[in-house]
Parts: sequence; C-alpha cells; structure tokens
Amino acid sequence: MSPKIVDRDAFKVMGVIGHFASAAEDHTPLWEQDFMLFHDQIKSLSVGEGYYGVYLGADHAKPLDILAGMVVPSAAGAPAGVQVRELPAATYAVFECLFREIGLTYGYIWDEWLRTSAYGQDASKLGFDYYPPATTDGSSPMEIWLPVKKGG
Repeated sequence: MSPKIVDRDAFKVMGVIGHFASAAEDHTPLWEQDFMLFHDQIKSLSVGEGYYGVYLGADHAKPLDILAGMVVPSAAGAPAGVQVRELPAATYAVFECLFREIGLTYGYIWDEWLRTSAYGQDASKLGFDYYPPATTDGSSPMEIWLPVKKGG
C-alpha cells in the first residue's frame, strides 16, 4: 500500500460543494443529487474524464466542505450554482485502492503511513480523491491524493 510520490502542477476543479460533519459522513447525495444537476454542463467544459472530490480543509476529523467536480481549464462558462477552485502546485502521496476500501485506506494513511514516513501532510494544500470515469461500484479503482512535504 505504499504510495507514489508525485509532483503535480496547479489545476482547477469545477463542481458543487457539500457540507459535512466529518469525512466519515456519507457523501453519496453530493455526487448523485447535487453534482448530477450540473454534470452535463461541467463535463462539456472539462479537460478530463475523471471526477475529483476535493477536501476544502486539512483536518478530516472536523466539519469540512467537499467540492465534487471535474478539472477545467478556466472558470469561464461556469454555470450559476457551481464553484471553481484552483489547487496550487503540490507534492502528493498517491494511494491507489478500490472504492470500497477508501475508509480502510484513509485509516492506514492517518494511523500508520504518516507516522512512519519521511513525509508529513502539507496542510497548506488541498487533498482530493480521484475517481476514474469507470468508477461505478465498490470494486472500482480510485486514488487518494494527499499533499505532503518532506520531513512533515
């Protein structure tokens, strides 16, 4: 379950924001109801096929906002009711897992990997989950992108 360490340039995500009591709260309505209202409009502006769940806060144990969306080249043409956030260039630890294993993978990241790794979370940057276009059920692959810095 060792991650890849990846440097990624800045990029923009367009989507809708959901408010949650914690990261453990069910995010399904954000995707299946709120995001789907704008899916076709956002997809027509996107530059990729995958979907992003951007955590708009570093502490997943507290109330947080999540942006459900897709990568776009700019905020131009954003429909009313959607948000665009730019994620700055960052170094990420990228963990691959199956969708049904997301909770276990986050548990491993917070409880084991960060404690023993040469990296620490970079709380000044935003983390996100990446869902390839084929993410349709619990056995679908996905990625967790955690912003990190050397030495924690």
